[in-house]
Amino acid sequence: MTTPNNQIPYVPENTVDPAAGLNQALNVVDALLQVRVMSLGENAPPVAPDDGDRHIVGPAPTGAWAGQANRLARWLDGGWDFFDAAIAVNLSDDRLYLHGSTGWVVVGP
Repeated sequence: MTTPNNQIPYVPENTVDPAAGLNQALNVVDALLQVRVMSLGENAPPVAPDDGDRHIVGPAPTGAWAGQANRLARWLDGGWDFFDAAIAVNLSDDRLYLHGSTGWVVVGP
């Protein structure tokens, strides 16, 4: 089971070693908390990302991002994880973006 809003996994009851479930939950929280992304709208993943790098995938993704349009991509332990995010700060232009029915839009001027 997961939480209803952000699909953070619950640690199953009567788990002998709760660390695995807790660590998975903490990874989701880490990905979605205070979202600052390296880029917004790129369709191809970067060649050499660092652990923790986050990007908002573009509308026509390719390669490892295929099928993940407009989602938050985070690189961790040699692979991409994808999340649904509603708000992000794009570090490449220092602007705040919201995700709605029309896609990602900048907030303010």
